[in-house]
Amino acid sequence: MASGTRKEHNGNSRGARYVRVMMGLLMAAVAAAAPLWLNSDTLSDYTRKAAIFSARLQTPAAQPAQGLVSKEAEETAPPEGEVVEPVATTAEEATTAAPTTTTTTTAPTQPPEGRKPISEVQLGSTKLKSGNVSVKNGTSYSIDIDKVLKEKPDCKIKLNAGYQVLIMHTHTTECYAEDSSGSYDPNYSPRTTDKSQSVIALGDVIADKLEAAGIRTLHATTVHDYPQYNGSYDRALETISGYLEQHPSIEMVIDVHRDAMTQDDGTKLKPTAVINGKKAAQVMIITGCDADGTLYFPEWRKNLRMAMQLQKKVADNYSGLMRPLYFAPFRYNMHMTPNSLLLEFGTDANTLEEALYSAELVGTQLAELLKGYEV
Repeated sequence: MASGTRKEHNGNSRGARYVRVMMGLLMAAVAAAAPLWLNSDTLSDYTRKAAIFSARLQTPAAQPAQGLVSKEAEETAPPEGEVVEPVATTAEEATTAAPTTTTTTTAPTQPPEGRKPISEVQLGSTKLKSGNVSVKNGTSYSIDIDKVLKEKPDCKIKLNAGYQVLIMHTHTTECYAEDSSGSYDPNYSPRTTDKSQSVIALGDVIADKLEAAGIRTLHATTVHDYPQYNGSYDRALETISGYLEQHPSIEMVIDVHRDAMTQDDGTKLKPTAVINGKKAAQVMIITGCDADGTLYFPEWRKNLRMAMQLQKKVADNYSGLMRPLYFAPFRYNMHMTPNSLLLEFGTDANTLEEALYSAELVGTQLAELLKGYEV
């Protein structure tokens, strides 16, 4: 999923607006009329159920168009391991919203005939930063990093209890470079239905780290982007809603992706960092903003708190691993829990090995972070 081309449009139909307004009024009325015996845990549970109900009320036509615009995929599923048709992506300019420092670690060389170059880079800090935390603010909302870091996330983890975390993949077939030669075949598609080669493999690593720490984790491997790519987020929403209904103990939803950045001349960017002498794919956290209230995302500030906490913890322990946190004016289904995260591991120029190592590092730090919210 490319950060430079990802778009989510607000629902413009009157039906969608009517649903959001009515659900907002209903939730506000319940909160105002809540008797003294309705404690915070009960109210939080009601809010979550209301969000699920609201999501199911909205018809596909009224849902935000959350996926990338791409050509129609084939109608039949490909054989196991066969790559899916590629989706054109374009690199996001580093100067958009907040300039990002880019340090080239390996300059692209003249590739063999028929191949295009890969430039290995480390995407660094932005103007908006505090300590090791850098934020790329793509919204008009002003962020005080230190203030957000002082605000405790709304997260209650019960160790060795019911499922606490759901890991899923909106763009399930995203995978990585075919080799580490420093160039790529433009006909190669970085998408596959082979679960051992796609972002599903990263989800397995993160889930194992959380489970080892006593944090019970569900890993949904449902394919949402094939054979139809458009509408991936709508289908992913159905998956998330179903799991939250079955397991109301889930405190966090993690959507694991792979980014893609391609310059105008066809050069692909490969963001990497060396951690403990080993090369890792850089990681970007995306969290959404709904400052004007048009996305039906009332708890976006809570998501921001959790995202900021993870950004800081990983950046403090693994220098250079994190790209600046991307604060975006989109929802990406993060409205379903107050601790939803969207994680981008490397790009289609990184190798699977580099991405798996990053998943191991992030998974370790995430487990430690969540154990701090044990109740």
